[in-house]
Amino acid sequence: MAALTQTRPAPRVDRRTRSARAEGRDGREALLEAAVEVLALRGYRDSSVDEIAQRAGYSKGGLYWHFASKDDLFLALLEERIDRPTREMIELLESAPPEQDMVPEANQRFMEVLRGQRELLLLEHEYWSQAVRDRKVRARYTRRQAKLRAALAKALAVRVRHLGAPPLDADPEEMATAFMGLTAGLAQQKLVDPDTVPDHLLGDIFALVYAGHVARAQARQAAR
Repeated sequence: MAALTQTRPAPRVDRRTRSARAEGRDGREALLEAAVEVLALRGYRDSSVDEIAQRAGYSKGGLYWHFASKDDLFLALLEERIDRPTREMIELLESAPPEQDMVPEANQRFMEVLRGQRELLLLEHEYWSQAVRDRKVRARYTRRQAKLRAALAKALAVRVRHLGAPPLDADPEEMATAFMGLTAGLAQQKLVDPDTVPDHLLGDIFALVYAGHVARAQARQAAR
């Protein structure tokens, strides 16, 4: 009987240019940084993987080794630079003790993203516009939104319970949709006309929605 041999995976090929190898840069991060620069300069539609790879010091094949497509690269950017802080905020909302006021926290996180990822937020709006027109892009975009919406809905329900308020009488996912739409709309308005969106506005509106929920629940209980 022939001896059984274990098949070893092929060694990973370093597809960086010589200068990139000399700098010892992380490939994925270098490509993400280059993508931000090129996308901000050209826009989503007119950016090419060739230019992104060249700016990062990689071959085109090197880019495709990390990302399946330009769309895949851009979604990775959104997930790491926009969605990650959003998920962190959602997790904090779900786990924070009742005495912790989440209004200042929401305002701070919102402004950090606006100030730190301005170009990427503009590109996300362009990507949204592309998703409206392109069925394949729309499918990926809506899957991304659905994951965020489900996480936020769960956190909202838990937060209301932690605060001792009556259970939500509206669908938590519908409330999450409204909050996400409000956040996106205020972000767009802040980027084009900053003075109309003071730093405290988002958190204050969230607090008013919660107060309205409690007031309506109390009114219904009193009417019984």
